[in-house]
Amino acid sequence: MIHIEDEFFLKKKFNFEKLKEFGFSFENNAYVYTEDFLDSNFKAIIEISDVLKGKVIDNLSNEEYMPLRIESFDGEYVCKVREAYKSILKRIADICCTDIFFADDQANRITKFIDETYGVKPDFPWKDDNGVFRHLDNNKWFSLIMYVSLDALLKNGDNRKLNIINLKIDTSKRNELYEIDGIYPAFHMNHKMWISVVLDDTISDEKVMELVTCSFDLTK
Repeated sequence: MIHIEDEFFLKKKFNFEKLKEFGFSFENNAYVYTEDFLDSNFKAIIEISDVLKGKVIDNLSNEEYMPLRIESFDGEYVCKVREAYKSILKRIADICCTDIFFADDQANRITKFIDETYGVKPDFPWKDDNGVFRHLDNNKWFSLIMYVSLDALLKNGDNRKLNIINLKIDTSKRNELYEIDGIYPAFHMNHKMWISVVLDDTISDEKVMELVTCSFDLTK
């Protein structure tokens, strides 16, 4: 079964004012949007509450059109319906959502700054909450945001989880950086050349981005 909606709404945050402007109505504690498509032969119904649900109704039979959910159904007509539905989902995501890649607010702010500065968004090679930022020209990492417990980072028995960012450093400044609260030897990376910075606002966005810029330059 294809979960088509995940392609567009994983790691997204809805702006509810924009949902209303788009045409969603609020009913039974959910935001609901309907749109006929393909010459009104089909109806898309999108419902957003605690989770997002989507379905496509065949208006002729008034039943859910299930072939678009089955990967092996790849005939021309099914694909046409599937792509038209995806187009509706993409419009909603583009207009009504913002990216929310990580658990902590500062991690998402830094992600936005990186995108604005270098045109780079994270990719998730391990299909988990750990995002890699790579140079566009050589594909080398220049930072890695992970979601770990403080105990994993500091061995202090604190199981609170938070985002950290691993960054490459000028090794001559390593000891100086370790003096700063919130900067530690890199988690799961070379301690001589990389550091881990906690993204819980212990360190300002400006300082984190200064370190990101250093890492970017060192990994060109």
